[in-house]
Amino acid sequence: MLSILCAITIALSVQPETMTAEAVLEQVEKVSVPAASADITYIKIDPVLERKEIRTGTLVYRACVGHKDAAIAFDTLIIGRRKETRNKRYVFSGRWFVEVDPERKQFIKRELVSPESAKSLDPFALGNGPVPLPIEQTKDSVLKEFDVSRTALPDEGLLSKLDESVVGIQLTPKHKSEWKTIDLFYDSDTWFPVGVQTIESDGTIRQSKLTNVALTELSDVQKAQLDIETPDPKDWSIDIQPYSN
Repeated sequence: MLSILCAITIALSVQPETMTAEAVLEQVEKVSVPAASADITYIKIDPVLERKEIRTGTLVYRACVGHKDAAIAFDTLIIGRRKETRNKRYVFSGRWFVEVDPERKQFIKRELVSPESAKSLDPFALGNGPVPLPIEQTKDSVLKEFDVSRTALPDEGLLSKLDESVVGIQLTPKHKSEWKTIDLFYDSDTWFPVGVQTIESDGTIRQSKLTNVALTELSDVQKAQLDIETPDPKDWSIDIQPYSN
């Protein structure tokens, strides 16, 4: 928490509206986040099917020694005018990615990093997960892969409702990519990401908005969201997929 406060103190001397995109990346890189939680709204707009899906739930994040853990637990799905309760949890832990569907009793666990590797998966690094929310990602690592510029809030839609004090940057891939652009929006006090929009090469748009962000130690209930212990195979369908090139 001390590192977060230090970063905030530094940020107060900078006027966010006049910052360059590279200066924003420098501020983001300075912030250390040991733990975080938030409510999340996720929207996927499919231009081919002309369909919009809205999911809501919670997000938890924890930085451990040597690796980072994150979980997104969705509990509501809205398609068109139909709204239903749909519980599904996605967990990144160390080198594993886990999907948990309690309604269907399905547990899928994929090993994404070789057990021989000293590296672990960064759940929100650009290119890793369904919701890119770069936390503690270095400026150099971003600039290596993307051209970066400042961007304003959208005029309409989910992210237009973000506070006007947020700072936005747009990333455009330098090389062939599944993305056309990635827009990232940061809280200018904490430099924690609160919104993201990706536009894919096929025109698919994905938007995520975080609210009620808390940069505090996780509760026991929140820590339980990060659990990837295999459930009882007598009651669940289990699919564990070891690492493969």
